[in-house]
Amino acid sequence: MSPVKVRIRGIYATALTALLAERFAIVEPSEVIRNRLGLTPEEGPPDATVQDRPDRHGVVVEGLQSAVAEVVAFLGERIPWAVFSTPSAPPRPQKANPLAAALALLARVEVDFPKPAKDFLDEVRAKITFTLPGHHLLKTLDPARVDEAEAKACPELAQALEQELIWAHYTVGKTVTLVHGKAGESPIRQVGELVEAGKERVLVRRGFRPGGHYDGLGLPKEEGDYGHVELFPERWWSRRIYFRASGEVLGELYNIQTPPEFLPGEIRYLDLELDVVRVGGEVHLRDEEVLEKKVGEGLLPPALAEKAKEEAQRLLRALRASSQGAPA
Repeated sequence: MSPVKVRIRGIYATALTALLAERFAIVEPSEVIRNRLGLTPEEGPPDATVQDRPDRHGVVVEGLQSAVAEVVAFLGERIPWAVFSTPSAPPRPQKANPLAAALALLARVEVDFPKPAKDFLDEVRAKITFTLPGHHLLKTLDPARVDEAEAKACPELAQALEQELIWAHYTVGKTVTLVHGKAGESPIRQVGELVEAGKERVLVRRGFRPGGHYDGLGLPKEEGDYGHVELFPERWWSRRIYFRASGEVLGELYNIQTPPEFLPGEIRYLDLELDVVRVGGEVHLRDEEVLEKKVGEGLLPPALAEKAKEEAQRLLRALRASSQGAPA
């Protein structure tokens, strides 16, 4: 039986081609990819195509159902941090016809690459050709500038490019959107103001409307309440502190998540469902059943779930041992 034929396009092409070539026949590779990997292109139309999502933070795999299923299963094995979702299919016509029958044989799966997945793909690419640190994240912003910098093969350019494309946009007082990703759901977008904008820590202030209760704290929302969100570049959690208008601290919620990706005007991460809450000296873990349900439904990969549990338990131990402050 001949291997599935796959065509790959976009900012992840080098890394994904290197991985997929282990099992699949690569058709129509670009000249650059062909030379980098020493490929002999296969002939014939592709059974599946892998290309960038519009936001470039992942890819779309589409084509024949069986081919898409094989490609997605392989990517799940090789990139343990990747998250897969199948968009809702439109209603099928009631009356059978050749077009409907052909469409029924096709499939489309979206793949999200949170920061750990991008980091992994950076490592894969770096084994093949010169790759700047943070290559794939920077590529989501300005592919041409990244290509230009890598053509000079100068690692120091990564820091300058990151400063220009990302950190120059982080100044105190500016508005930023937290893109709170949810596996299998639409992301939650939360707007706040930058209070601190350093490369070691970013602090965002958010205001709240009165009415209802704070999820996890069990306390009512009152007029003038506000909160701080602390985010750290490589940590698998963010710290959310809730205040009354007087400055009284109501409690803290540590959101277990993938390390944040700082972009102009927004900060992206994937919520890993678990929360560690500290209120009045009491510390407890929330939403374990939500995490297990998403793993069981195939919405979150086991590797991310295990990492979430490890981080949650580490936080629980640290917070129970400390009466104040955030864990290092």
